[in-house]
Order: sequence, then structure tokens, then C-alpha cells
Amino acid sequence: MQRDLALYATRNFISVLGSMMVPVALSFALFAKGAGAGRVSAVLTAEALPMALFMLVGGVVADRLAPRRIMMAADLLRAGAQGVLATLLIAGNPSFVALLVLAALVGTGTAFDTPGRNRLLTQIVAPDRLAAANSVVMIATSLAVLLGPAVGGVLVAGMGAGWAIALDALSYLISAALLLCLRPVAQQESQARTDADLPLPRAMREGWGEFVRRPWVWLMVCLFGLIHMLSWGPTEVLGALVFAHRPGGAPHWGGLLALMGLGALIGGGIALRVRPARPIRAVLLWFLVYPLGPVSIAVSLPYWMQGVCFLLGGMQMANVNVVWEGALQRAIPPDRLSRVSAYDAFGSFCLLPLGYAISGPLALMLGVSGTLWLGAGCVWLFTVLLLCRRDMRDAASTAE
Repeated sequence: MQRDLALYATRNFISVLGSMMVPVALSFALFAKGAGAGRVSAVLTAEALPMALFMLVGGVVADRLAPRRIMMAADLLRAGAQGVLATLLIAGNPSFVALLVLAALVGTGTAFDTPGRNRLLTQIVAPDRLAAANSVVMIATSLAVLLGPAVGGVLVAGMGAGWAIALDALSYLISAALLLCLRPVAQQESQARTDADLPLPRAMREGWGEFVRRPWVWLMVCLFGLIHMLSWGPTEVLGALVFAHRPGGAPHWGGLLALMGLGALIGGGIALRVRPARPIRAVLLWFLVYPLGPVSIAVSLPYWMQGVCFLLGGMQMANVNVVWEGALQRAIPPDRLSRVSAYDAFGSFCLLPLGYAISGPLALMLGVSGTLWLGAGCVWLFTVLLLCRRDMRDAASTAE
């Protein structure tokens, strides 16, 4: 079990390390070619849209088949797409249509990779060690988030965006190889029911029933979706835009994202030791910290203060992810966990394409600062509203 957890955590580290180079590399490559925020938004939207469209199907597939195999196939698809994109960028000037198509293929792979992660972890880790395993995986992921943007910024400045994306393609190949080495334990018939013969619509309805019967689940997912649409999407686009017009912009923006990764690494260590009695309340309290990052850019704080805010944001991200995943793993039956995770991911990310798409228009109407303030204010408001509900503060205390 420890061997498989080590392999799985290493897989996440390598995969995320490559992926975290791409937003920095691709954004600055487009800005360097004269593209505006609208085109950067369009490419990010092209990746996020198929994630939203296919996530629910990916959840059903991961519950019916071995999630490890689905994740390997997704890695190979993303490796191929990023390999072609890297070749085009290194060779010359790829067409905008090619960028959109390749980004969509990467997003499709992610849609089939994400839902099975929770279920695969339950197949390689004993139930009483899941909380610790979530923290270990988060620490590995956070270390990749720390290093990826910084490495990406350095590669963009020194060698060009194509080489950063080539490393991302290689990371997916290594990820698939590590998944191949895992030895997951299949769920026993007495523990989990096989849904392979169910029609797709019925299988999705069963997952939906598990999702909506717990208000703390769907209300939190609504909050996640709001954050991605109004805050994280605009921050990714507009933060890169702000730094693109400054000397040393790529390393500086990559540095802030790396500090968020450092914060997540620290947060993962905290989550490894702290087990909140009321996990959803803990998640909501951490969300009060999240808007500090975008607000620090909106008010043009000194760079070191922006770094502190992004560091705190990373600590928030790690604690939220560990506590949230643990609550789902305890509360949802194993044979439906992938489908509920798919609804979780779908609800959390389905509005992200819209967030990318509206970043440019909102910046034209409200300015960069106004757009970032709008997102931060909405996150604070809705988080406080959920904290005012006693059923949310006490939710998931008994894993239900």
C-alpha cells in the first residue's frame, strides 16, 4: 500500500509539475505574438469547455471500468496533444485554430482523468489511512505547484514557450508509466455494486441522487463554481496580462504562482496533522483567505506583499482540498464515488470557461482592478452567507 501511495503521489507531482508550466508559457507566448486578453481567454476556454462537457461521462466510465486505465488513456491523449503543440511552437508560428483544437484535446483528457482519482486512491490505500494519504498527495501536488510556474517562467524567458510545453508532454508519459506500475485492489462485490449493465442516463441519475441528497455537498460545489467563474478565471488571465507588460514579467508572475505552491506545501503539512471536527466549517473559514491574492494585484501592493498573499492563498487551497476530498471519501459509497466526484468537478469547473471568456470584457468595463475586486467581493459575500447557516457549519461532522 505504501509503495502504491508513493507511486501515485509521484505521478501527481510529475503531472502537475508539467501542467503548471503551461499557463505561464502559453499566456506569455500569445502576448509576445501580439494577442490580447481575448485570445488568451479563448485558448483557456477551449481547454476548460470540454472538461465541463465530458466530466460527467468520465465519472460514469470511471465507476464502470478500472479508473487507473481510464487515467492512463487520458495521460496519453494529453501527451500527444501537448507534444504536437510544443513542436508547432518550437518550429514557428502555429495557427490560432490549432491552438484551440489542441487545448480542447488536453481538456478532454483532463475530463476523463479527474473523476477517477478519488476512487483509485481508495483502491490503493486502506480506509483508516485515507486522511493521511490525501495529505501526502496534496503535499506532492503542492510541491509541483510551487516549482512548475517558476520553472515555466524561466524556460519561457530563456528557451521559449515550446520547451516548457514539451516538458509537459513528457510529464504525461511518465505519469502513465507510473500508473501502470500500481496494483489497485478491486472493490469486493459485498462492498460495491457493479453498474456496468446500467444505461448511461440511469447511471448518471444515480450519481446525481447521491450528490443532491446532501445539501452540504451541492452548496459547497456551487461556491467552488462561483470562485472559478468570478475570481480564479479572471485572475489567471488578468494577472498574466498585468505582468506581461513589465520587465521580467514571466518570472515574476511565475514567482507568485510558485509562492502559492509553497503555501500549498505548508498547508498540506498542516492538513496532515490537523483533523477538524467540523470539516465544512473549516473549509469555509479557509475560503475567507482566498481573495487576498487577487486583491493584492488589484491594489498594486508591493511585490513582496503580493507574494505573502499568494502564499496564504496556497495554504488555503491545500487545506480545502484535503479536508473536502476526505469528507467525500467518507460520506459517498465507493461504487458511486467517481460519479459524485464528477458532479463535484463539473459543478466546480463548468463555469470556468465562462470566467475566462468574461475576463476581457469585464476588464474593459470595470478595469483590471475592478474585475479582480468584483470576484473577491463575491467570494467573501457567499462564504459568509454559508457560514451563517448552522447546517453548513455542522455538516459532514459524521461523514454524512
